[in-house]
Amino acid sequence: MSNVSRKPVAAVIPVYNERRTIADVVQRTKPFVDWVVVVDDGSTDGSVAALGGLGVDVIRQPVNQGKGAALLRGIEAAKEAGAGFAITLDADGQHAAQQLDRLTKALAEGEADAAVGTRFRGSGGERPVGLRRIAHRAIAACLSGLTGRPVTDPTSGLWAFGARAVVLLSEHYPRGYSEPELLLFLHRNGLRVVEVPVEMRARQGGRSSLTLPRALIALGRTALVMLVAPFRSAVGGRRRHA
Repeated sequence: MSNVSRKPVAAVIPVYNERRTIADVVQRTKPFVDWVVVVDDGSTDGSVAALGGLGVDVIRQPVNQGKGAALLRGIEAAKEAGAGFAITLDADGQHAAQQLDRLTKALAEGEADAAVGTRFRGSGGERPVGLRRIAHRAIAACLSGLTGRPVTDPTSGLWAFGARAVVLLSEHYPRGYSEPELLLFLHRNGLRVVEVPVEMRARQGGRSSLTLPRALIALGRTALVMLVAPFRSAVGGRRRHA
C-alpha cells in the first residue's frame, strides 16, 4: 500500500484479452495501492479466469466497448468505494508498479489534479520508433498547442487522478481514442495536469492497440478537437484556472 498519501489509492486496470500478463500485473501492483479494480472489456481469452484468488474487484463488460468505457466504469467504482486517488495502468506489463508512487506524490503535494507518466522525460525504457514515433510527436505538438503546456507522451496509459478528477471522470470519460482526448477534456474543465518522468518496459504479452492506423486516427481526432474545442463548454459549468 502506498505511503505517499493517507488517502486510499485504487488502481484501475482495463483488460481486453490479456490472459498472459494480467495476473502478474495485478500481483506487482497490489503492494503499492489499497485495492485493485480490473475491468474486463469483453475478453474472449479467459483473462478473468487468470485472476482467481488474487483478491481484486472485477467488473465484467459482456462485449468490448473500448478502453474509455472500461476506465469510466473502473473510476466510477473507485469513487463509490471512497478512493482518494485513482491510478490507471495498462494490463500488458509496460508500466512498472514501483513507479506509481511518483504519480501520487505529485498529487499529494498539491501540484496538480492529475499526473501522467511520460517515457520521454526520463532515461531509457521502451519508446516508439519509426512512423509511430512521428505520429506521437505530431499528436504531442497538437496537444501542446491547444493546452498551452508541453505534452511529451500523449498516448501514455499511466495516470493518477486526484479527488476533483475522480469525480469528473467517474461521470465523463472520453470514449474515443482516450488518452489524447483525456488531456484535452481535463484542460477544458480547468484541471491541472503534470507530467512525471517514468520508464516503461516493452509489452510483456499481446499486441499493442496503438497501431499506425490508430495513431493516425488519434492524430486526426486531436486535430478535429482542436478546431471545435473553443466552442465547447466545460462539464457542469466548470471554469478554467487563470
